[in-house]
Amino acid sequence: VNLTSIQTSSNGIWLGDNPLDYAFPLLIIQTILIILLSRTLAFLFKPLRQPRVVAEILGGILLGPSALGRWEGFSNGVFPKWSTPILESVANMGLIFFLFLIGMELDLGSIRRNGRRAAAIGISGIGATFGIGAAVALAFRRTIDAGSRASYVTYAIFMGVAMSITAFPVLARILAELELLKTRVGETAMAAAALNDVVAWIFLALVVALVGN
Repeated sequence: VNLTSIQTSSNGIWLGDNPLDYAFPLLIIQTILIILLSRTLAFLFKPLRQPRVVAEILGGILLGPSALGRWEGFSNGVFPKWSTPILESVANMGLIFFLFLIGMELDLGSIRRNGRRAAAIGISGIGATFGIGAAVALAFRRTIDAGSRASYVTYAIFMGVAMSITAFPVLARILAELELLKTRVGETAMAAAALNDVVAWIFLALVVALVGN
């Protein structure tokens, strides 16, 4: 996608311009659609006491290629490929601000005091899920083209890392919504997730190095 060729604003629908062909009006429509769908799903899931982030994830699935995105008219009209970098940039900015607010609320002293417990939880969580991922790699390697071309060690490490990574922003969102972020449980969970992510990125770098060789 050549971002320099994308026009940001239109002259208006009354002058014959289609707002879906311009970046800024399309971004507004996409944002409204995403918020409306996620809020509606959150309202429906409220009796089940599910965190709002669950509704947001499900909303993304419904708007993505697994559901409505399979309809070519919808995907090309509301979520065309050229708009993806713009939407991702705005989403990443929101994620940065959200994690900044989470960091402002965290007490690093409490996290350090729970360090041993968090390390034990994080390491055990990584070990179990990494083993499951490696076993899955053995079972499904021949069914995936990339898996059959790569060595088993590389593919097993990749699958293990993919299974063991914690979605840190999602965890933070759930803990913040349940007002557990400043509790001992929340601080331990955040510390364990942070350790999990650090180890997972190290393993991912190892996979990249193995593939490069």
